Amino acid sequence: MILSNSKRSAQLSDKVAASLAKQIINFQVRFATWLNSWFNTYSIRQKKQITIAIGLLTAIILISSSFCSFYTIPKLSQNYTSAHIGQASEFPDPQFIKRQLTDSLTKKSKP
Repeated sequence: MILSNSKRSAQLSDKVAASLAKQIINFQVRFATWLNSWFNTYSIRQKKQITIAIGLLTAIILISSSFCSFYTIPKLSQNYTSAHIGQASEFPDPQFIKRQLTDSLTKKSKP
């Protein structure tokens, strides 16, 4: 992320990004080492049971989330009008209730 066009700012941004990346990688290595040592304390049979239990739990969560949503998307109202891309060629009439979605390409010229 470059904060401005100056070379000094770019160097500072690079240093901050490198430091942050190093901290993230170090955390990942420590967590992976801890997880590996925790998992290796169990026997082969226990490892299989843990792996199957985690797989089943993940499958249950994924399947249940497809049937019932944890986050509901609000429904659009009936008076929704689509967004207009581009700049309108003229201002809408103040007495006009609905928005005028016209531009120079869709507006018909009067002869």
